Amino acid sequence: MRTWLNKIMLIGVAAIAFSSCKKDEVRTVLNVGSAPTLTSSAATLVLLQANANNEAVKFTYTNASFGFDAAVTYVLQIAKGGTNFASASTTEVGLNNVSPLEKSFKVIDFNRELLKIINYGTATPVEVRVKASVAAAAPATYSNVVTITATAYRDIITYAFPNALNIAGNFQGWDPATAPQIVKQNNGGYNGFEGYIIFNAAAPEFKMVKGNNWGAGDYGSAGAGTLGNGGPNLTLPSGGAGLTGYYRVRANTTNLTWSYNKITTWGIIGAFNGWNGNDNVPMTFNTSTGVWTITRDMPAGEFKFRANMDWGINFGDNNGDFKPEYDGSNLNIPTAGNYTLSLDLSVGGNYAYTIKKN
Repeated sequence: MRTWLNKIMLIGVAAIAFSSCKKDEVRTVLNVGSAPTLTSSAATLVLLQANANNEAVKFTYTNASFGFDAAVTYVLQIAKGGTNFASASTTEVGLNNVSPLEKSFKVIDFNRELLKIINYGTATPVEVRVKASVAAAAPATYSNVVTITATAYRDIITYAFPNALNIAGNFQGWDPATAPQIVKQNNGGYNGFEGYIIFNAAAPEFKMVKGNNWGAGDYGSAGAGTLGNGGPNLTLPSGGAGLTGYYRVRANTTNLTWSYNKITTWGIIGAFNGWNGNDNVPMTFNTSTGVWTITRDMPAGEFKFRANMDWGINFGDNNGDFKPEYDGSNLNIPTAGNYTLSLDLSVGGNYAYTIKKN
């Protein structure tokens, strides 16, 4: 009889022990801790290149807790408003998980982050949050979302020789210091100097100067399509105001060669017109700003910019950074509506485009 009672007592103790372990396990799962809290020093930002080195914004956040001791990694995510932090429009910036729990951006740095997700020159809602995670130990947790109305600027990079050549000629008073530039770049497989220039003299003549004054040296003509140090002026077959004298000029100072393409028009082509090769929709050229624009109703879908009604010169965008590349990936109209599209090739080495819904 005693043996039987002992067995019952042992079973009861085991049941209590098992119950205790199960409760501990449940308690561990439910103790999820807390998400970080994020605040911003600004709700509206109008960024200007003149203030590039000033502080633009500071984000401050609190520690996250996962219910156990662990090294937490914090990531600041920035996305265009309304995209639900989709991967295509999210910029991640690593943060320290030690005091102070904050991240400051200079104007130049935050502007470059913004240009990855929004057009410049247009006030646009931008959403920011902090992601907190511990390596494979628990699901990531996210802070509240902070919304900022931000206006980014076109980030103009200034170039000088040996990364740029100044195109001085009779169309601008033979002044290297105020001359337009062709800039060394690698775009769409072309590795050399390039720029788009209005030659408003009837018979354009020019040289490619290695700086802001004639004492720096220059390249002139060494025969058809070739360059030489010094030498006679380079020439183009025709010039004049506006499209009459609008050219793409290229130069390779290693091979000492140069070339040009006369541009009669830029237009758009895409899904909206069946990618019809003979049906570019022409854009309008502003001779004062050097910018091509078009405003029209557009369905959702892909398109590209194309010159001279031909695929020989066309722009897409491989990186989604609003900086066009030759033969790049198709551009995208996200939702149907009335849009103003622009293509700005006016500053050598600083090509840009915008897609603005009206």
